[in-house]
Amino acid sequence: MKYKVEEIQEKIHIGQLEGIGERLEEDIAGILNRAGIYFRIFSRAKTPFSIAGKLEKDGYGFGEGDKKIQDLIGLRVVAYYQDDTNIIRTALDKTFRRVGEWSETDNSEAEFKASKLNGVFCLPDEYQRIYNGDISRIPAELTFEVQLRTISFEGWHEIEHDMRYKSPYGEEFWRNNGNLSRTLNCVLANLELCDWSTISVFDQLSYYHYEEGNWEMMLKGKFRLRFAAQPLASELIEFLDENPAVAYGIYRCSREQVVFALLREGNHGQITYDLLLKVANEVVTGYDGKLKKRLARLCNEVTKEEKTVRSERLELKPLDVTPAFQLNVQLSHNESVELHQEFMSAVQMIGNWARSRFRNIANDIPVTPVDYELHVAGYNLKILGNVSLGIYKLELDYVDITRKGVVWRTNVSLERSSRIRMKVACDYCHPPDRFVRDSFAKPRFVDEIFRKIGYEDVLPMSLKPRRIRNMEDVENLSAFIVNSARNLPVVLAVEEEDEERQINISRLAETVGTYAHVYLVDKKAVPGLVEASDYTKEELTGAVWVTFRDGEDKFFTRKMIEESRFDFNRYAFDQGNIYEKAFRHKLVRLIKEKNC
Repeated sequence: MKYKVEEIQEKIHIGQLEGIGERLEEDIAGILNRAGIYFRIFSRAKTPFSIAGKLEKDGYGFGEGDKKIQDLIGLRVVAYYQDDTNIIRTALDKTFRRVGEWSETDNSEAEFKASKLNGVFCLPDEYQRIYNGDISRIPAELTFEVQLRTISFEGWHEIEHDMRYKSPYGEEFWRNNGNLSRTLNCVLANLELCDWSTISVFDQLSYYHYEEGNWEMMLKGKFRLRFAAQPLASELIEFLDENPAVAYGIYRCSREQVVFALLREGNHGQITYDLLLKVANEVVTGYDGKLKKRLARLCNEVTKEEKTVRSERLELKPLDVTPAFQLNVQLSHNESVELHQEFMSAVQMIGNWARSRFRNIANDIPVTPVDYELHVAGYNLKILGNVSLGIYKLELDYVDITRKGVVWRTNVSLERSSRIRMKVACDYCHPPDRFVRDSFAKPRFVDEIFRKIGYEDVLPMSLKPRRIRNMEDVENLSAFIVNSARNLPVVLAVEEEDEERQINISRLAETVGTYAHVYLVDKKAVPGLVEASDYTKEELTGAVWVTFRDGEDKFFTRKMIEESRFDFNRYAFDQGNIYEKAFRHKLVRLIKEKNC
């Protein structure tokens, strides 16, 4: 390739372009919501690979007549109704500074093509100022492209691009199959007919309600906007009943003019039938001026109570704090290694993790137990350390750039005495009404310290299941479960008679072995387990038993395991026992939630 993907990735700062695209998406959505039209909007930033691939094509360069990439940021606005595309187009032209002309589909009378409307606009200065990437080394401009589509053609564009225009086989894909290509064009013709027919249906429905004097339903069918669930005021209904010329003028007025009148109306939280009648009356000229003034006064009286009341300054409220991960363990000790060396090694792994979190914020974060503080907007780090006392404490919090309003907080402590005790507490802080889908967040250093040093929770932690083979093992397990010094849960899986039905206990231990003890009871040890518990052999065979520190037990019989199902089955087409994966997923989720 003429341009290396790695260099583009380093210079262009795709993450910033994605953020600017999201801001532009919000800006455009705000305008269209004020207009009340139905739409969907999506944004994306071009990937480094896509940029490099596009620049491989002919015509791109720094010469006077050469092309430049204009869609580093792309937005797609999908309108529900075909006539809304012109409204959106005009709104964009009035809001942003367009570069060149709109690119439109050039259809002749004898052919059908997928309808498209693409425009390129200059990136607003306020967004250019916050962008610090460097595009000077590639032929590209700080512009963004907007594609306008109707809902009918939205999915079709993806099909046509992949199977026709961007097919890797070129013309060979359709060679000698002109009849099939023609059939594809027939589908396009039907889509175009769908767009036209939808508007025609509602126009006719609007006329029916006009003749019936159903003024609110006439407005709904005529303007096809997102109306609030607030009926047309009785005073206005009465006025239209008494003045059919006004009702006819409203019915015959230009929908496009009324929509733009809504945009000029200023800030309104919602579009009501009363508000729409008010702005329609302002642009309609087809009836007597005195009636126009009377209706204007009446609309002002009705809508003044609907004006959005300016909210009082919102009071700041404390964020809710939800635990995301907790661990309280003793580090293992290798007698051939000094305890001080293990302490320093654990500190270094935690320090390196903090560096990776703040790699673009600070480059002087220590990886030894010394005092350190960093406070910049959205990022805070405080370290207290003393080598001689064997103490290390780290407090770190930062704003989540992918979840609005969320702050992550991590507290870690290491205390060295005869052994090293480590405590980890991770929380996410969020507004009381905001839900974060994944609350479990185990820091990377937790696994790294485990691999290089190891953990003990009365017994050493392991990523492999321990086997219970005889009565002595059962007795030791029972003593361990009731040990008050134990902090982490114990998972006990009883061996199946049929190996194919056995839960994958090895995979479970690999997943939760740093914060749960996992055991597999051999078939030979089941009689001893029956003697030590209140369960029968039939109940225990193939069962899974989980015991938490607080004494809470969860017992899953073989039947319960076999009846496990995914709410969203990502493994629907996999081979093997899906119920086993579903149960294991459920079990991991239970342990994680209990940890939090």
